[in-house]
Amino acid sequence: MLLALGLNAMRTRTTPAWPLYGLPLLGVLSLRSVSALEAANWVWGVFALAYALGAVFGLRFQARRILKKAGGKVLLKGEALTLPSVMVLFWANFALGVLSAVAPDVLASLGFQAGFASVLAGVSGSFLGRAAAILRAPREDG
Repeated sequence: MLLALGLNAMRTRTTPAWPLYGLPLLGVLSLRSVSALEAANWVWGVFALAYALGAVFGLRFQARRILKKAGGKVLLKGEALTLPSVMVLFWANFALGVLSAVAPDVLASLGFQAGFASVLAGVSGSFLGRAAAILRAPREDG
């Protein structure tokens, strides 16, 4: 399903707006992954900062891709960023499982925790920004 979502985002399309408002829920995967690290408290600060930066990026990125918003639907220009974004969120859990089995000391590394949290939070935040851009886009009647 995530693969289909990413591939579909590569083409210009008209889609209902409401599912796009649910994309920030993918951030729950990030919270789950980072909490599995038993990360130091300051890593959560890094997570929050990266999430905010990702949201700002997503807001600006998506605003340029909204061609029209009318009647509960949105016409979006195709882009190639959604596919790698959803794949990062999906594969992060797999990577954690592998590392916990073969290199648990890596998971305890503060550098790994900060980098991992930053990447996941940035990607998750971008989905919040995208939803906000669609919400803020002016409606065209007709």
